[in-house]
Amino acid sequence: MKKTFCYAFSLIVTLSCSEKKTQKENSTIKNSKPDTVLKTEDQESENSSDCVFDDNYKKITEEWLQEVDIKNYIWDSKNNKATLLYHGDTLTVYKGGCNHFISSVEIKTAIYPDMKSDSTLIGKINDIACKFKFDNYCKKLIEGRFKKNDNDSSAIFLEFEDDDPEDNLISEGIQISEKGKSTIITISEYYN
Repeated sequence: MKKTFCYAFSLIVTLSCSEKKTQKENSTIKNSKPDTVLKTEDQESENSSDCVFDDNYKKITEEWLQEVDIKNYIWDSKNNKATLLYHGDTLTVYKGGCNHFISSVEIKTAIYPDMKSDSTLIGKINDIACKFKFDNYCKKLIEGRFKKNDNDSSAIFLEFEDDDPEDNLISEGIQISEKGKSTIITISEYYN
């Protein structure tokens, strides 16, 4: 009987000591700051990037939106883009980059039955290009100073001549396509 009692007692003591140790470890974990992260040499080299441009998309995009007097938008931190309503259309906007400094506006609007020659659609694109200071596209659209390429039956690409090839600004052009029950227009340019 004494042996059984000694075994039971030592088992209880062992279990209670390991339980206290686990509780102490858990309270240490709970009390430590979640922000505290130990950096390895590999992490430090990743964080000290070799970016040519500022890649803080949120800061740069928000500054851009302030410049064009837009205050109401939703920031998507996963995709680094702002989404907003503008004259009944949904715009997705972002600016910034590491090796290429990109400015991009995607417009999601109603279907235009004749995307190839609809002057209302061209006027809408021109208004947004001017609003967001895409100087190589602004006004050239309504003046017809672009080359239209039909990629397929549901996509059109508008190309523009570069007024100043020495400024290192690459005008990617404007893409117009249909997706579902919407017309999608992408206006973009970048510094190389």
